Amino acid sequence: MEIASVWTSYWLYFAAIAAIVTVLIIALTLRYRSKSAVALRAMIEAQIAREADELDLDKRLGPLEYVEIEAASGKKLKIAVRRSGAETGPEILCIHGIGASMIIYRRLAPHLADTYRVTCIDLPGFGMSDKPRSFLYTLDEQAENLTRAVDALKLVKPLAVVSSMGGSIALAAATKKGDMFRGIVALSPAVDPSRIPVALLPLAQYGEMLHRLNPQLTVQTVVRTVVGQVIARRELITPSLVSLYFEPFKGNSLAGASFMKAFNLLADRRMPALFSKLETPLLIIRGLRDKLVKQAACEDLKRIVAHSTLITHPSAGHHIMEDEPEFIAAEVRKFDGNLV
Repeated sequence: MEIASVWTSYWLYFAAIAAIVTVLIIALTLRYRSKSAVALRAMIEAQIAREADELDLDKRLGPLEYVEIEAASGKKLKIAVRRSGAETGPEILCIHGIGASMIIYRRLAPHLADTYRVTCIDLPGFGMSDKPRSFLYTLDEQAENLTRAVDALKLVKPLAVVSSMGGSIALAAATKKGDMFRGIVALSPAVDPSRIPVALLPLAQYGEMLHRLNPQLTVQTVVRTVVGQVIARRELITPSLVSLYFEPFKGNSLAGASFMKAFNLLADRRMPALFSKLETPLLIIRGLRDKLVKQAACEDLKRIVAHSTLITHPSAGHHIMEDEPEFIAAEVRKFDGNLV
């Protein structure tokens, strides 16, 4: 009996210890999970706040305004504009590419606003600007529209920071009017017409109809695909950003029409030789992960245009101003500082 009693005592002792250990483990696990949940919630809230800040266009680019210009056809056009930065600083004009709008400069503009007066515009046919059904959105037409917009905004020799199709338009405008810009920073300029499939061009006349026939979900999927092609940093591509890109196309068939017509601009066979007479200093910047503009095209443009420089970023994509805004801001300041 005494031996049994001893074993019973030991058993109760070990059971008590096991129970205490189990309770401690459960308590620590619950505490860890609670802390993890709090940390995860804090991380998500911080990410939401950061994204909300990055997509706050009023804060980053300035309030939305409109300036009216008279197109070459005599038609009045409203051009969407946002201005930010130093009221009396040197002027910078930012111009987007095909299918995009001024939102692509939301990450770059704040890095320049302490010194420069940064003006971002939506080209006719894009963003929040007018989209006339009668316009063809050719290279010459858009270059003229840009020239008139610069005059309407009373910009005196701004530094042009231009992306993709915006690059070809700015180069065409500056080739015709040599004193328009004090310099051009062309981010992956779309000046290689061979990149545009010839079979795509006849569809331009059906852009409005195609937009109407396709469900909005299909259009949004196309926009999401395009965003995935132009931005290399995947963490930047969120549903909120895709929605911001999609906004101009939402229920607006004229946006689809201008988008399709603009492919004829990109296929203009006069490029890049057209820019051989450009006298404006030119800086070409391309990201090595760019899926749309080839390195060879940028090298051809550098060879054709006197007083031009080409630099590359090792990891950025087509929208290098979204991927690497600090890098672009530094190169803009350096380039502008060297202008006579």
